[in-house]
Amino acid sequence: MTDPTNVDPGEDSGEDTNPFSAPEIEKPDVRIDEPINLRPDLSLLGIQESDRGVCEDTYENRAILRRSKLNWAPVYATNGVPTGLIQAISSEMLTERRVLSLAEKKPLLTDPSNKNSDYLIGYDLIAEESTDYLVPPWVIGATRSWIKEQTEPVKSSKRKPAALPHRCNAIKDDGIRCQLWSSGRLTDDGLCRIHLGSLKRRPGDDIERARAKLTQAAPYAVDVLEDMMSNAESEPVKLKAATEILDRAGVRGGVELDANVNLDVRPAASIIAERLNRLAVNAMSNAASLAATGVTVEVETDVRDDIVDAEIVESEENDNNTNEVKE
Repeated sequence: MTDPTNVDPGEDSGEDTNPFSAPEIEKPDVRIDEPINLRPDLSLLGIQESDRGVCEDTYENRAILRRSKLNWAPVYATNGVPTGLIQAISSEMLTERRVLSLAEKKPLLTDPSNKNSDYLIGYDLIAEESTDYLVPPWVIGATRSWIKEQTEPVKSSKRKPAALPHRCNAIKDDGIRCQLWSSGRLTDDGLCRIHLGSLKRRPGDDIERARAKLTQAAPYAVDVLEDMMSNAESEPVKLKAATEILDRAGVRGGVELDANVNLDVRPAASIIAERLNRLAVNAMSNAASLAATGVTVEVETDVRDDIVDAEIVESEENDNNTNEVKE
């Protein structure tokens, strides 16, 4: 006879009914969406693969991927649990992802057949049905502000005009234009925030950019001045426009400053003769002063004006004296 106290409650059903037992660990289910032919073969790099293009997340494997100029991303199971694996990402995979992403944004392109086409802007962007789920909210808000300003202009001169967002102008290495949005401000140069952050600007870049814009606007400014000079109703405006054109052409009224420097080069003989004459005049003046005190001094008053050239010649006597001192 069997003792009922020794009977396992789960013996008949064959299941463990203990409520305090640890649950079984669910085996992670890993799924890689990229096609196998696009995944890099890591075995050629000396990495042991758990699947094509997937390996363990170790320092050594990351170092090899970094040297091979490959990116990587952590692999998660379908239930969101980390697997301790990383997936190597090649440039071909990045290009394929961008092409698929661009295909989803085709309704926003002004030319759907051109992958580097501009996005719809302004009224066309707001009218597009897919804008609500394909365009960031800040782009929609900035576009609506720009539209409102077109119908109700702001009269304040201190407030800058509303900027109209558009597609970033940067072209990546794969030849596909960046798919992010630029704010449309002049200071952004048509770039998104990512490319603005990676752009290394020198201190003089802003000045060079401003000078280039002025150079591009110069022909239009001349056309405006010519039109004002010919068609303006006010005489002062015509005079001012004509004066500005003459000033830019180099014809200026008032005092002209001559920047040319004239160098008067005198020969050495004339300079020496002038100095000798000056010494002779001073000697005669000193002799006259001494003669007044009763001192007689003989002064040679023969001032020579026929010096044509002169040079310094060391006397032989000075050379002999120098040799005697050395001996």
